[in-house]
Amino acid sequence: MRIGLMGLVALAATLGVSTPARAADATSDDATRRGAFERPFALSGYGVGWAGAYTAGGVGGRVRWEMAPGRFGVELLAEHLIVDSPGGFRHDHPIGFNLYVPFALSRSVRLRVLAGACTVFSFVEPEHAGAPRADDILFGVHGGAGVEIALAERVSWFLDAQAIGYLAHDRTGKGWTGSVGGSERPIAVLQPTTGLQIHLGR
Repeated sequence: MRIGLMGLVALAATLGVSTPARAADATSDDATRRGAFERPFALSGYGVGWAGAYTAGGVGGRVRWEMAPGRFGVELLAEHLIVDSPGGFRHDHPIGFNLYVPFALSRSVRLRVLAGACTVFSFVEPEHAGAPRADDILFGVHGGAGVEIALAERVSWFLDAQAIGYLAHDRTGKGWTGSVGGSERPIAVLQPTTGLQIHLGR
């Protein structure tokens, strides 16, 4: 009976020591585990829209390098949109970059201020096969802000809103005709984007 009682006391003492130690180890692991925004690289896919001079919708993708994590980063982007156009089927393909500065609200939520430039390859397909096309290349600058929320150690969701100013030519592409004007004019659109990011790196 004495041996059994001594064994129970020893077991209780062992559990009392090991349980806090395990809890401390788990807390230490959580503290040292890197969050999504502490990783230097990210890939993202998203939905994008335009409102303003044009209405459009489509998809895009970005590659990110945050060379100074938590302070400064750059993104390369490519997008593909279908534009509401009365002159024929129009599809636009912007490529460009963002420079951004993040502001952490917590370890899993942060805001971004961003600005950049882009080139848009724009195509108007006439209604009839063989008719002259009305294609153009637009140049623009943009700026805006966004929010990012970490969903997991390597995954985050984001929502951005940007104002974009373009220089473009007047165009028509209807029926059997297509034409591109010789003078440029300014065009402005508001662009919301939302999607998911996969964060890479150690």
